[in-house]
Amino acid sequence: MNPTKPFFSIVIPTYNRASFLEVNIPLLLNLKYEFYELIVVDDGSTDNTEALLNSIKDTKLHYYKKLNAERAAARNYGAVRAKGNYITFLDSDDILFNDALEKAANVIQDYNEPYFLHLGYEIGSSTKVNKTINGIKDNDVTIFIQGNPLSCMGVFLKKEIFQKHLFNEDRELSASEDWEFWIRLAAHYGIRTNDHIIGRLIEHDSRSVIKANEEKLVQRKNLAMKYAFEDEAVKRVFGTYKKSIASYWDTYISLHLAIDGLKSRASHHLINGLKNDFRCLFTKRGIVILKLLLLS
Repeated sequence: MNPTKPFFSIVIPTYNRASFLEVNIPLLLNLKYEFYELIVVDDGSTDNTEALLNSIKDTKLHYYKKLNAERAAARNYGAVRAKGNYITFLDSDDILFNDALEKAANVIQDYNEPYFLHLGYEIGSSTKVNKTINGIKDNDVTIFIQGNPLSCMGVFLKKEIFQKHLFNEDRELSASEDWEFWIRLAAHYGIRTNDHIIGRLIEHDSRSVIKANEEKLVQRKNLAMKYAFEDEAVKRVFGTYKKSIASYWDTYISLHLAIDGLKSRASHHLINGLKNDFRCLFTKRGIVILKLLLLS
């Protein structure tokens, strides 16, 4: 290992999250693994993020402030400036465990430096685990047919990927830009996975959530499908699954509308899903939608 060059670059996009950064940055600058850098991309914050980050003197920390352009643009901005062999993303409110990079380095070595790696993580509060995300089958790209099983937490990408591929920066795609990015990468490079748990995604009231705006949800579906299938590798690997993918997007929309009590519109999108692939009704999501629609 070259002691003058980081092996990992942790990229954190942030917007008005100084209170989280104040807690997390000192922890992230003291991880067990030594060869890494921490890149914080401030996506136009109006709070005291700039003053806070400039007050922290550590050679591992690199702070950039840019005009607001949403998460995808902030991640790209940090990734292209990264010096590490591998890039991993973290939201400013999430926790990376102290031994996370050590575990990742060992898996990367065992897997002979894969392009696209995903490790497990927890979902919960700072004191309680509600769910664990792992058990994704190694080398199984079909996991992206039924939606997005990944978050940016746990993803490790070889730096050279960003010479050819970036997150799509269309603001109207925001909140689905990661799925569109993952399916492109899976089509080109496959995906290696491992069950090591490396961090925790923190649920709290101020976290970004999906609102049941039907027009925007439909727009995101259409954009995600359009952009993904413009890629020749996606067409080749996922072309025969395109209707199934569309079906899962339909049930994604239906679920959010059903949760908000918009039963008529939820039913409409569920029917669209059934037309694309009737098997969507027998998934966990399909069953939940039916229960919500049948409630008085």
